[in-house]
Amino acid sequence: MIFAGNKFLRRVLALIIPVAMLAAMLPVLSSCGGKSKIIVWVYSDEYRDELENYLKTTSLDVSFVAGIRAVNSADFESELHKAVESGKDIPDVFMLSPDNIKKYIESDVTADVSELDLEVTGDRYFPYVVEAATNERGTVKAVGWQADPGIFMYRRSMAKAYLGTDNPDQIQAMVSNWDDFYATAQKVSEVSDGKTRMLAGQEDMLKPFLASDDQPWVKDGKLVFSPRKQAYVDYVKKMSSGHLIYTAEQWSEAWLRGISDTQSVFGYFSSGICMLYVMKKACGGKMKGEGSYGDWAVVPGPANYCWGGSWFAAYSGSRNKAAAGDFISLFTGCTDDETRLDQSIRYFRTTGEFSASSEIVSQVRFDPQFEDTFIGGQNYYQQLSVAAQGISQNSMTVYDSDIGGIFNTYMNQCASGLKTAEQAVSDFKTSVSVAFPEIAVN
Repeated sequence: MIFAGNKFLRRVLALIIPVAMLAAMLPVLSSCGGKSKIIVWVYSDEYRDELENYLKTTSLDVSFVAGIRAVNSADFESELHKAVESGKDIPDVFMLSPDNIKKYIESDVTADVSELDLEVTGDRYFPYVVEAATNERGTVKAVGWQADPGIFMYRRSMAKAYLGTDNPDQIQAMVSNWDDFYATAQKVSEVSDGKTRMLAGQEDMLKPFLASDDQPWVKDGKLVFSPRKQAYVDYVKKMSSGHLIYTAEQWSEAWLRGISDTQSVFGYFSSGICMLYVMKKACGGKMKGEGSYGDWAVVPGPANYCWGGSWFAAYSGSRNKAAAGDFISLFTGCTDDETRLDQSIRYFRTTGEFSASSEIVSQVRFDPQFEDTFIGGQNYYQQLSVAAQGISQNSMTVYDSDIGGIFNTYMNQCASGLKTAEQAVSDFKTSVSVAFPEIAVN
């Protein structure tokens, strides 16, 4: 599954290639039984298998036959660039993530969704999902598939032992803002005699803390080191100097071990996808009483933020845009046809993933099937629907993944004591100026 990880110093590929030049190179795709054959790229074998299995079981008569290929997210940009340059095996539909969506919707590679006979509006989708897919000219060029609002997950047994309750409402009151989050982290540390820390590492805090920053990383060709970003540096220094967080890097073995450990880590900033495909697998069990299974609870935490998510876009030079639109509508719920919408709903009920369509979420969020024993019977779909409110992505830029990755590297060094906060910020700015000489750095 795809998560919004940072890619260190990965440069923007030159993707703006005149479509007219490419049209002549496009192969004529064969049809199968009168249906258009389309090529679809996704980021993992799991996604490919899910989509293929769903297409086999859908009762709808679709206009396409889809050849679905899994392309590793780290190789996606180079593979697409290669395909576009050669004119061979260009995908008609491809998946986008927060790491690259701005790069592609600002290029000529992606089609306006209106060319696919699709209409994406804020009343059908969570507004932040549409914001991320809208380019600087106001054109929507991708359709949200999976939203991934962030949540805070904590250990019930630790909460009872150190805070006197594991009740989600009461715990939420203790972590509802960053000052309270810090105070609660202090209490957890004190009552546990330093055996338990609030988080496995600083990176868990990065997305939620900066979610309220309305300043982009780059504006008018200049690096913007906003007051909110400086506040994060100060917060990391305060949490780490107080020994309230560990220094594990996200997704590392040490970070994963904290999920099953009986005492070391109190909580994780997470998401629905992370819960389903990372935390459940790393918890050390499959039923209550095994490992940390059943010992978790979900609350919104101190901030509304986006953990990741995914979108579908179509290639602007595709000769199968109608079929591409049909494919996208089937999986995203971007349709006025109730029968097709029901099929989209069936997909999310089957996989348990959180839809980017607020219309779909409103219909399924109270389903008992989402009451998960992993989190003590809480309905995680309902929890995610609450977390999705108030998220904004209007300050996204094409540089976010790269510059955010550099910033995270130096914040890890700050948290581990390898660098002072001041030196980490200075070195961060130097690294940005080296990686992106076109950006003015003060």
